[in-house]
Amino acid sequence: MVDLSKSIEELENDYWGEPTHDTYIIVTCHEARQKPIESLSDEEIRCLIGQKIGLKYLLPIAIEMLADEPLVCVTHFEGDLLLALLSLDDRDWTDNQEELDSLKKIVEDNRSDIEANEEIQSELLDRFK
Repeated sequence: MVDLSKSIEELENDYWGEPTHDTYIIVTCHEARQKPIESLSDEEIRCLIGQKIGLKYLLPIAIEMLADEPLVCVTHFEGDLLLALLSLDDRDWTDNQEELDSLKKIVEDNRSDIEANEEIQSELLDRFK
């Protein structure tokens, strides 16, 4: 079980230091990696997943969120968290098979609602049959 009171930096024992560029994504990811996982906002979780940071710690949290509401709007639009997970490559799921199986079930159980979402392209869904 992961200690959610620790940061991704602590869990990975990998300290990045100060951001080298002043962009929203870079600054957000740097700051979020330093926060205890239990205090991350939904947007920070989506942002980190989108950048493939801390996946083994964050995917279980994201799956729990999607289980409650598959098309949850974290920041930009309905389904943005789901889209972040659907956009991950197969290799990103290698160490997270249980979460991948859960995502497939969520997609299967909610396929008609998900397909009605204009932001989520059907080719992404086809990978999760």
